[in-house]
Amino acid sequence: MDVKDIEIYSELVDNAVVRMPGRKQLGAVIQGDSLFLMHADLIDVLESHKHEPYSELFYRILLLATGIEERLNHYIEVCEANNVALSFEIEYSVEDYKDLM
Repeated sequence: MDVKDIEIYSELVDNAVVRMPGRKQLGAVIQGDSLFLMHADLIDVLESHKHEPYSELFYRILLLATGIEERLNHYIEVCEANNVALSFEIEYSVEDYKDLM
């Protein structure tokens, strides 16, 4: 873990806005548990559309869920590497739906 100064533009919970050192653009900060809930919602939508795996809608949902899952997995890896306890556990993955296409 590094300790650095960052510019904080908003500290709203799950809606913080910051500028990381060396970056031109601002970034959005989402807490890990909120990211997990977004992932779970997208998995639910995938489940409800799994009977139409060749549709444009299914493909777009799968892309969104994949991006969120990649971010969530990175979050989990960082927490585990730094001995930070998680308040959730991923039960379903986009990998469960990729073979439908």
